[in-house]
Amino acid sequence: MARGARKLTAGPAMAALAACLSFALANPAAAQQQSAIKGVSSEDIQKLQALIDAYRRQDPLVVTKLKDNLYFAKGGPAGNDPNVGFVVGETSVVVVDNKNRADAEQALLAEIAKITPKPAKTVILLHSDNETGISQLPEGVTIIAQENTKKEMEVATGRNAIPANYLPTKTIGSDETMTIDGVHLRMLHWAPAHTGGDLIVYFPEQRVVFAGDILVTDFPLAGTQIHPNLLGSAAGWIETVKGMLALDADTYVPGHGDLFTKDDLRTKLLIIQDKWEKVKAMAAQGKSLDDVKTELGESTEPPKPNAQGNLPPPTTTEIMYSELTRKK
Repeated sequence: MARGARKLTAGPAMAALAACLSFALANPAAAQQQSAIKGVSSEDIQKLQALIDAYRRQDPLVVTKLKDNLYFAKGGPAGNDPNVGFVVGETSVVVVDNKNRADAEQALLAEIAKITPKPAKTVILLHSDNETGISQLPEGVTIIAQENTKKEMEVATGRNAIPANYLPTKTIGSDETMTIDGVHLRMLHWAPAHTGGDLIVYFPEQRVVFAGDILVTDFPLAGTQIHPNLLGSAAGWIETVKGMLALDADTYVPGHGDLFTKDDLRTKLLIIQDKWEKVKAMAAQGKSLDDVKTELGESTEPPKPNAQGNLPPPTTTEIMYSELTRKK
């Protein structure tokens, strides 16, 4: 989830994304590079592309049962986008992430109430941005987040600011296994990826991972959502996805869009790794960012500001190039 320039929403930013995606798909050089990735078949690419093509904002919110007492909520009022999970425990509900508007969070709570009368008493935050729906949860709820996420939330302003009494009450470092009201789960943080404080939630009994915005389907095949302004990192994204892939899971819930299988996750990792290695090799040769974009079949046109005068967020290629050419 994201804010302002960090999250692509409907309008000029999404139009720019769609234009970039159309360019990449229509560009033979880009298509040839993708089809030549070691370990990735054309069928793998087609399957992952189908997930991207299927991406739609949806209204109303729809809840899907994943396994046992574990659920996945998608959509909401006005197509509110962030995916949210929840699991019904012995006496209460554990919510995994939040909606980013009050009405959308209220819609989520209404759907939970249709399934169980048990109250939501715990929420696990997967990152720091767009968590404002949390204020609709009961006061006194236990709020769990990665330690860097808490720091980011404490200084957040504008649309990302939340009431002080809804800041995280428990923080996670890198790996913690926990039983909450009879629910067994594991929370992991490998490295800054989407943001500096990404947390994934793994339900080992159900073999389900909630990945937050580390995984999204509203970006093209060789792109993903990384926020350098929140200390996100392409190198950290690769490390994080390798960690997720090593878990004994078969379903991965993204922050936006439909569910990933383990094969989908593997394909996405190989595509991003391939781009990283290409950018790394070209940067080592002293090639400019425009040279790199040209060789990757990407547009070198300067980004255009939206109606509010804001430029779109940096692309995955731009982020990689910046990381690889940054002076130590």
